[in-house]
Formats: sequence, C-alpha cells, structure tokens
Amino acid sequence: MTSRAASALDATWDSAPDARDLIQEAMAWHFDKRTGSPFWQEQAKKLDFDPRKDVRTVDDLLLFPNIVDELRHVRIEDLVPRGYGAIDSLPVPPVIGESGGTTGAPKRVFMLPDVREQSWAWYHNRLTEHGIKDGDNWLGVMPAGPHMAGVLAGDTAARFRSIFFTLDLDPRWAKLVIGRGAADELKAYVTHIVNQAEWILQSQDIRVMCVTPPILEAMCQRDHLVDLINEKVNTVIYGGTSMDPDTRHLLRTEVFPNVTFVSIFGSTMIFCAMPERPGADPDSAPIFDPPSPFSVFSVIDPETAHPVAYGERGQVLTHHITRNLFLPNNLDRDTGIRHEHRFGYPGDAVSEFKPVQEFGAAPVIEGVY
Repeated sequence: MTSRAASALDATWDSAPDARDLIQEAMAWHFDKRTGSPFWQEQAKKLDFDPRKDVRTVDDLLLFPNIVDELRHVRIEDLVPRGYGAIDSLPVPPVIGESGGTTGAPKRVFMLPDVREQSWAWYHNRLTEHGIKDGDNWLGVMPAGPHMAGVLAGDTAARFRSIFFTLDLDPRWAKLVIGRGAADELKAYVTHIVNQAEWILQSQDIRVMCVTPPILEAMCQRDHLVDLINEKVNTVIYGGTSMDPDTRHLLRTEVFPNVTFVSIFGSTMIFCAMPERPGADPDSAPIFDPPSPFSVFSVIDPETAHPVAYGERGQVLTHHITRNLFLPNNLDRDTGIRHEHRFGYPGDAVSEFKPVQEFGAAPVIEGVY
C-alpha cells in the first residue's frame, strides 16, 4: 500500500468517523485518476454529476446507479484502486469472494488486508459481546470455497485462539437441486452434510458451532445428535438463510435450552457479517446494526426509494464505502423491518430479514445457505 496521511478511510470500524468526512474522502480516492480503480474511472464517464463535488452525504449516494450486477463479469484487476500500487507488487494478493449465486451468476469482489482486518476485527468484537471466549473449539458447518462465510468463520476462530473444524458444503449444488425439484437428491445431500458434522461432534470437544438454519433443523431430526450438541456446545452461531421466529423460539427454549443462540446476517456485497444486537429480549426478533458509516443500511419503499417508517417492512438498500471498494446504492434481495441504529449512526438497523420471491426477474432460492 502506498504511504498516505491518516484519514477517515483508515479509521477502525469500532471508532466510526463522521459520515460526511468518510464519503468525501472516498469520493476523492475512488474518482481520482491516480488512486481510483479502472472500473470506477470508466463508470465516472457515464455519470451526469461529479462525485468529488456533488456527493457529500449518505443521501447523495443515491445519485449513483446500482452497479453490482456488473460484478458478475468485471475483472478483479479492474476493481482494485490504483492507489494501492500495481497488482503484482501488493504484499498480499487480494482475497476473492463470491456471492451465493442466489439470483443468477455469482457476483465477485475482493478484499485487501486493510479492509479484511477491519471487518474481521469488528465481527470478532461483536461476538465477544455474546460471551464467546478464547480457546473454545469451533465447528464450521458453513460453505467455504469462494464464499466469504467459511473464510470468516475460520479466521474468527483463529482470533479466539481456537481450533477450527469444518466440512464440505456446496450451497450452489443444493440450489440447483432445489431448482429442478429433486427432493430426494436434496435430502441425500443434507444427510451427507449432517453426517460430516456428527463425525466431528462425536470425537471432538466443540464449544462453538457455526451453522445454517436448514442444516441445524436437519440435525434436530437425530435425537442422539441433539443430545450431543446439548452436551458439548455452548454457542450456536447461525445464518446464511432466514429462520422464522417460531422455529428460533422452539430451538432456544425446548430443543437447546442451555445453548446461547447468536443470529448472523451477512453479505459479500457489504464485506461483513453482523451478529444480532446483544442484550435484547430473547423472545424478540434479532436486530442487526451494520458497521456504519462503512456499510450503511436503509430500509425503503422500492417504488419511491423513500425510507419506510420505523417498525415497518421495506426493501434493504446498502452502501459500502471503504478504501478497498466503493459499492453504493445496492438494492438487496432482502426485505426487513426498520429500526434506529444502536449507536445512532447514519442509516438503519434491520430485523426480520426475508428474501423477496423474485429479484431481477430471477426466482430467489435460499437452499441450505
């Protein structure tokens, strides 16, 4: 990385800078020919405004088009800001992450060490608020490969000085199976995943388990496996697909009464995963506070682009603003309930995420992740 003066772009995610400072410095960085990426230099030619002059606030980010669909085919080299230096001279190559492919061909982004460190540290700090301790072995029943979820789980376990066990889970294959209506094939694949988890739980001292809701529910079909989880696991971190409130209540109070449940909402397009707000009523829906102003959520009426009232459901709109990558005005495939941010930061907190039925004319299939 090239030398530069300290700025809001380099602040830690736990010491949120002023949003106006962050946005203005991001515009200067991403739209200067010396520091911006080839991708944004080309995009700037199509804009009918000057980001360096006209974009100052979160609301101004709505001026930008939603470009995330272009991430399905753009070269990674064209996304990396020139201010980091030549690609082949970077101290560490970019880490590549892909979306789940729920709405079509996967979208592809990258992480350089500075943003990866900030996002991972922020996630670790949020989990400590839920009582997760150093040295507790983890089991990751999560997708790996191009999916950031598995990488994040393994790296976070390492931050907790913990041994990380994992297994093979391909969510794209499960979605293809669901899409063609092959119920028996899906059942066999889920059995394969649960078998792998059981082998590890039988022989290892697992205290933290990261799992998707469909796989956790499949585990509950085996009484001996429920007993094993109750015996060994202190915390279940779950995410990747939605879990309805009735299922969450049943699992927490009757199936796993002594296990702490921590719901996670994450997205490759916002470079982070958000644990639920700590200290909430256990019977209330989890609320998720993003690391604003680096990742900002708005809950809007998609027809008007205006925010819905607090407590009302709308579609989630996200902005990601870092030195690494700038992804503004991204209308997400999920809807949610709007809340005020826990710390009063710009944007919204969100609860009760649910996927829309169709997104960009493609049906949304959640599958096992």
